[in-house]
Amino acid sequence: MELPNRKKQRLSQFDYSSENYYFVTICTADKKHLFGKAGELNQFGKIAEKKILDIPNHHYGVRIDKYAVMPNHIHAIVVLGCAGKTPTEKIPSLYTVLGSYKSSVTREIHEIAPEVTVWQSSYNDHVIRNNADYSNIWQYIDQNPERWNEDELYG
Repeated sequence: MELPNRKKQRLSQFDYSSENYYFVTICTADKKHLFGKAGELNQFGKIAEKKILDIPNHHYGVRIDKYAVMPNHIHAIVVLGCAGKTPTEKIPSLYTVLGSYKSSVTREIHEIAPEVTVWQSSYNDHVIRNNADYSNIWQYIDQNPERWNEDELYG
């Protein structure tokens, strides 16, 4: 049986542990609405929010500049290398940061509902290239809950 060719989601030859700003989107499994309503997080959504805010406490040189927890996905601007380099601390890769985030959210949700599949297998990322790109993404994340509610109302 021949498996289908999957589209590569990462930039080839790019070091995803390099100091940079990244826009990421992490979707729930089957795009299920696990986290409540836009702007009104349920118990699972509050776990997802708590864990995203906790990322800098677990990963050296990582900061979350902006995020939104939506009913079936999360958007975030993740900054790698915000603390500068020291000889003893290594900046983690984006893959490591997001993998541990997804695992910690899943662990806590499984304490409440072990049958729930929380995440899709991967995530989408975009390397933020300049200030204009950063500003557009910030605005997109900021307006995402409002747009979601309009789509729900009129969609």
